[in-house]
Amino acid sequence: MDNKLLEQRARAFDYLFDAVVVTDMAGIIIDWNLGSERLYGYTRDEAMGRPVNILHVPEDTAHITAEVLSAVDQKGQWSGEIRMLHKDGSIGWIESIVVPLFDDSGAMIGALGINRDISERKQHQERLAYLAHHDPLTGLPNRYLLRDRLEQLIYVGDRSEQSFALLFIDVDNLKRINDESGHAAGDKVLEYAALIFKQNVRACDTVARIGGDEFVIVLQGIHQPEEISRVIEAISEGLSRPLTLDGKEITPSASIGTAIYPVHGDTADKLMSHADRAMYQVKRGSPDK
Repeated sequence: MDNKLLEQRARAFDYLFDAVVVTDMAGIIIDWNLGSERLYGYTRDEAMGRPVNILHVPEDTAHITAEVLSAVDQKGQWSGEIRMLHKDGSIGWIESIVVPLFDDSGAMIGALGINRDISERKQHQERLAYLAHHDPLTGLPNRYLLRDRLEQLIYVGDRSEQSFALLFIDVDNLKRINDESGHAAGDKVLEYAALIFKQNVRACDTVARIGGDEFVIVLQGIHQPEEISRVIEAISEGLSRPLTLDGKEITPSASIGTAIYPVHGDTADKLMSHADRAMYQVKRGSPDK
């Protein structure tokens, strides 16, 4: 091939926007362009001769290697989205395609990977996914994520006979607080209530806001009435501490109804309905609420 053409191709390789990484059969980096320097932070001298797994998040290395080798063997190439490790230790995402390299006799001698930074896109996707499943005011799971978790617990419980409790909670007098002190005050009360709920359950439990003044707590592995009562008492005690808003003290309270799986229902809808009815019985028994 014409030396001038080879030189032009080498220059084009070095100035491609994408990161191009070439490895030998042992996974050692043998070529590296400026795009790779921009993406990974290593200079050419720092990268050459080092294993390509310096570019991977350590716990991802084994499955990436197995997946790439299998796809290249079966399909002649691999493409996908994987996490990448920058020289400074930060983690991002790349869109990558890997193709084998062959010598003149047709023997595979290495691989060429073309990698593009998609970290911003992944962050945007993750943000959208978060917003789709969480309440924007409190950051708690919303009704869609709650339902998913309930169905998972029911699936497990159906096979292992594990029980759990569901608390349906209505923050009392929210409309009056909104009318008297404004919706900003009402939002503060909801945020405060959410904080109290989270402080009085375990990490394995779920606290969700399903809309307006309504919350649901799912207590895994709890089904005895006295266990449930202790959680309710702790929540009520936490809410009894006054919240000061614009110089005015507000003492939130809540009406709480309970349901136990599978005693009060074997589906998410049945459990929610039972706990909702129980909550309204509590509320009707307290005229001020």
